[in-house]
Amino acid sequence: MRPIKLTMSAFGSYSGMETIDFTKIQGGLFLVTGDTGAGKTTIFDAVTYALYDRTSGGRRDGNMMRSQYADDEAETFVEYTFAYRDGQYTIRRNPEYMRAGKRKNADGKIRLVKETSKVSLIMPDGKEFQGKKREVDQKIEQIIGLDAGQFTQIAMIAQGDFLRLLHAESKERKKIFSKIFQTQIYRDVQEQLKEQGKALYIQLKENEADIRREMERVDADGSKVQKVWGDLISQEMPSAEAVTETLGRILKEGKEAYETMEAEETALRKESEQLHLMIGKKEEINRIFGLLERTESEYKRLQEQSAEYELLKNHALLGERSEQARRLEVQALRTKEDARRIKEEIVTLNEWMEEHSKRENRLKEDAEQAESEMDRIEPKLREQIVRLREILPRYAKVRKLKAEYEKQTVQMTRCIDQCKAASEDYEEKYRIFFGEQAGILAQELKEGSPCPVCGSVHHPHKAKISEGGVDEKTVEEAKKIRDEAERKRAAAQEKYQEVRAQFETEEKALFGERYSREDEKQAEDRLAEYESLLAQKRSNLKKLQDAYRKTAEENQRQAGRAENLVLQKTELEERFEQEQEMFRQEIRKQRFADQEEYREAKKWIEGWRQMNDQVKTYESLVVQKKSSVETLKGQLNGKRRQETESDVRKKNETDMLLKEKNVRKLEIHGKNITHQSACDSLKKYFAAEEELREKYEVVGNLSRTANGSLTGSVKLDFETYVQRKYFRQIIQAANRRLAKMTSGGFILQCRELKDLSSQGQAGLDLDVYDLVTDSVRDVKSLSGGESFMAALSMALGLADIIQNTAGAVSLETMFVDEGFGSLDDQSRERAIRILKELAGEKGLVGIISHVNELKEQIDWKLTVTKSGHGSHARWII
Repeated sequence: MRPIKLTMSAFGSYSGMETIDFTKIQGGLFLVTGDTGAGKTTIFDAVTYALYDRTSGGRRDGNMMRSQYADDEAETFVEYTFAYRDGQYTIRRNPEYMRAGKRKNADGKIRLVKETSKVSLIMPDGKEFQGKKREVDQKIEQIIGLDAGQFTQIAMIAQGDFLRLLHAESKERKKIFSKIFQTQIYRDVQEQLKEQGKALYIQLKENEADIRREMERVDADGSKVQKVWGDLISQEMPSAEAVTETLGRILKEGKEAYETMEAEETALRKESEQLHLMIGKKEEINRIFGLLERTESEYKRLQEQSAEYELLKNHALLGERSEQARRLEVQALRTKEDARRIKEEIVTLNEWMEEHSKRENRLKEDAEQAESEMDRIEPKLREQIVRLREILPRYAKVRKLKAEYEKQTVQMTRCIDQCKAASEDYEEKYRIFFGEQAGILAQELKEGSPCPVCGSVHHPHKAKISEGGVDEKTVEEAKKIRDEAERKRAAAQEKYQEVRAQFETEEKALFGERYSREDEKQAEDRLAEYESLLAQKRSNLKKLQDAYRKTAEENQRQAGRAENLVLQKTELEERFEQEQEMFRQEIRKQRFADQEEYREAKKWIEGWRQMNDQVKTYESLVVQKKSSVETLKGQLNGKRRQETESDVRKKNETDMLLKEKNVRKLEIHGKNITHQSACDSLKKYFAAEEELREKYEVVGNLSRTANGSLTGSVKLDFETYVQRKYFRQIIQAANRRLAKMTSGGFILQCRELKDLSSQGQAGLDLDVYDLVTDSVRDVKSLSGGESFMAALSMALGLADIIQNTAGAVSLETMFVDEGFGSLDDQSRERAIRILKELAGEKGLVGIISHVNELKEQIDWKLTVTKSGHGSHARWII
């Protein structure tokens, strides 16, 4: 990556828009110089922020970088253009910040609005990469090939970060290398082995708990091996063979006890069943004795009720006989009532017919008068209607012709105006064209050729065409337009004359003089009035005729109904006499002495069927009880009541003993089931115990080895072991430059495994090997200048290794912030020489420093100056 241009707007100490053009320097080493707080580090922050949305030191995010000197309306953003391999990219990023809005609040104060964080990436083809902010950030990281942590370690070494890696403990270096070299996968292996070991240990303990739980389910009380089983349970992990053998003996004893209990239960159940049958037979005899006593008592009670039911039987018979005669009596009375009702209806109908006969006569007279009036007025109305219907269409025709006449008048006027304008345009262009003939001829004249007008062969003063002149083609086009306009005018005038003649002819034929819309409206109103009057007359006549017809028809229908009613009345009177005679005959048939005796018997009609049913039920019950008494006496012939109390007591005692035996048998059976289940489970758990223990021993040893927790060994885990490879490579790369800086005074070395401490995490410890004294000492014993050179060498070595490890990442630029003030002149010159060599390799190295001597040693300088309104940067080349 090589920077091309960096633009900062209202960013950090830069209040306005500041652009730094890196193309002004071709390559090599350049110095960023300026007063403290001027904004030197802000330049590096801007590059890191554009790429990774964070500053170079990582202590400030973009939201903190809006310039305190910026106007409220100013935009805050960073735009960074850089070249990478064969492509050029541009990133524009702005943080979230508050800026002045276009509208003010109600109190007149400036309204602040939030500007959201955004980023855009322009690709080498000039198109913007499409995606959300997170996707754009991922694309930038993919292009560079480094994440933010790796970039700040190898391309932009922030102020104060030199000594962090040099003085770090092994534990701290492990965290740094894990992120840079992505050794998380080896730590994952450690964790997976640790988790597998824990899981196997938990399974092993759970399996042991399962074994103990199954053993505790076994109840050995009363067993011959009770003591042996108790000893096995008290052991931490008893022998599988001893457990299964002892449990087998317990199962055998349980089976024998169950079979013994089952035989005793069978004998008791047989004895209980025999007692049950004996008690049942005795209770059946006693039940029949009781039933006989109850049946004889009920039969005696029924015999005592015989007189009462005999009277009820007589009343039911009287009700049945009188009901037969009452049906004929009710029918005769109903016929008499029908005859009386029809007689009254005949009187009412005669009165109605007399009144409606008068109304029929009046309606007939009214209809005849209306019909006469209609015959007189209808011909006149029809004549007026026919005349108006003939004349109204001609009104419409004249109105249509008038509208067409007015339309053609407007059309003809417009054509005349267009024709006049076209004619004037043509005449004006022709006049101009004619006046320019001399100029047109002069265009063709050549020196030495005679003029077609004067014959001269010299033409010192040629006529010229004026700027507003026209040519022959323009005149011809104007003429065509005029002729076309004239043709349209002639056609419009011809059409106008034709329509005008038709309109005037039709108007005079209809009205004599001129058409009037008011006359047409009056004709329409008269037509509507005549048609409405004729329809009203017809409607009135029809209503009168219909009323007369309906009244006459109704009178005729009622007259026929009156005749039918008279016939019905005669028939009903005759039928009443016949039904009276039939009623008297029925009284005699039912053996009533007279009607007085019949009326006395009618009071039993109501409910005689219920009384009859009661009598039949009583008689049937008497027969049934008598038969039952005789049958029961036959069954008990020669028998007596039985005593059952002693038998019942003996059976209860037997059932109680049987129940106790059954409970004990179920208890033994339940224990046997539990013991068999425990035996099966224990066999399975003991088989799993051996397999789990073997796996745990293998995985546990691997876990302790990978995690560096073997007793008495160095605390070196798998990830640190891998990182030592990278650490040695970094030290080797660093020593190549450190040897030059110190003139072979000392180098760095990774502490050997035999010298590592067994307490705490180790493996990435750093020592100093003094080449002069041939001794090893702690890196913290270095002086300030020595520490800076060692730290710079480590940083450059780390950059080399990371760049190679990251897949041939192409970094042509490195930025270094501060640290040179601690070096003497000789060491500083050696360090600068190393960085110049590095610039020759990488392309461009930028240094931030306050050391004045560096201004003389480095030719290209980017000077940053500050004022009360913000900072500015400029190149001094």
